[in-house]
Amino acid sequence: MAKIGLLIPTDMEAVGVPECCMVAAGFGPGKSSSCAAAADLIFKKHCDTVVIWGTAGSLSPELHAGDIVVAGRTAHKDFSLTPLPGARGLGDVPDFSEADFWHTLDSSLAELLLQAVQTVFPEHRAVIGPVCSGDIFDPAQARGNPIEAQAYAVDMETSAVAEFCYRLREKSGIAVRFGTIRVISNNAATSDSSLACDDFTTFLKLFAQMNARLPRLLEYLKISN
Repeated sequence: MAKIGLLIPTDMEAVGVPECCMVAAGFGPGKSSSCAAAADLIFKKHCDTVVIWGTAGSLSPELHAGDIVVAGRTAHKDFSLTPLPGARGLGDVPDFSEADFWHTLDSSLAELLLQAVQTVFPEHRAVIGPVCSGDIFDPAQARGNPIEAQAYAVDMETSAVAEFCYRLREKSGIAVRFGTIRVISNNAATSDSSLACDDFTTFLKLFAQMNARLPRLLEYLKISN
């Protein structure tokens, strides 16, 4: 049976998570912090499957607050080796990115995650789609960024942890399955992408209520894996 660890980037996203869940929470947002959290789950808690659970901004007009996106593929939206020889452009990570600059995640795990959230959170719309990541986001330039233009959602961790797990397997022979589940908090690509404080507080209360169901989510994944 798989040993599944949840990576929850921030403390505010971890409010209401039952103590019985195997988690690495509160390491902080961003690429470096999320890789440290993944290392904690893999090397300290001995998890063989890492699943990010957290919030994200929508880059699609069809996805709204409360909708759920399971990452089917991911890309760094703010990584570039230009003008080094052979650099193909924004988002291209040598030996990680595919021909279209994206990295495909474990499709069987993504399908299982989708089934799990549809079962545990049936009142929420859930889809599989591309999720891009980076440490800086500018709503005014979102659709001009070639990676963001293809993404359903934007976060600060998925692509980094995906590459971390990929490098572990390729360089060290340590096989860790990885997936991401993101709950949309707002539309990040619009000019009014910043939620009002009271709106975001309301959303976080909803998210904390969803956290209470995480044991059911993990149980579904363990039984079905």
